[in-house]
Amino acid sequence: MPSTTTVCAVALEPQSTEQSLKRVRCDTKTRALPRTTLVEPTVAKFPLPGKLPRVLTNLGVGIETVDSKVALQYSVHACPRRMRREIGLVFPDVVGKESELLILPTFQRTESSMLSYQAETQAEKDAKLHMFYRWGAELVSRLREKGYWADITDPMSGLALFTNCGPSLYPDVEGAEVLLRYAPYNLGNCFVLSHPHWGTHVYPATAFTLAPIEAVRQVLSSMQQDCHQ
Repeated sequence: MPSTTTVCAVALEPQSTEQSLKRVRCDTKTRALPRTTLVEPTVAKFPLPGKLPRVLTNLGVGIETVDSKVALQYSVHACPRRMRREIGLVFPDVVGKESELLILPTFQRTESSMLSYQAETQAEKDAKLHMFYRWGAELVSRLREKGYWADITDPMSGLALFTNCGPSLYPDVEGAEVLLRYAPYNLGNCFVLSHPHWGTHVYPATAFTLAPIEAVRQVLSSMQQDCHQ
């Protein structure tokens, strides 16, 4: 049986600030994860490569991190039917193979709420983005070495980073809503995710692959083992 998560609802006042976020109700009714969940949400530490691949060095990230490890939550999901048409518009290379696609939403816990517009919040976003680039590039590299298609999308733009881009963008927050039933909140010009345990203190990003689940498990396990060597 799938595990369950507690979903908390919040209300937003007109001001889109951290102070305007007020918790008004916590729905203690648990919701089962969708049947497409193949690996349930897991928090783990992974080693980070020292440098970004050249293809990712000119994406305009305002900060570079020197961290050797990253802690993040990941899960693995079969692509739901409701997402397949749009996924084909994000990744032209997977058209006709959408039913084989696996999606790996990831979440890094942040010190700042993603509702904040403070300078330190933006700096933390850039740092989390850089760490996702490094983690995602390593995941993609290892899966490709095994002969499987893999890619990540840029959380800033929604565009594919290692393969051909389609006309559509991948929305990390809406993807988390479909795949994990996490609550998104529309602030007018953007969506902010509410994690069931971390609230709005979370940075989402997503990886994708046509590898079978066994290969994905093996790669993720080997990456974690490298972290302890």
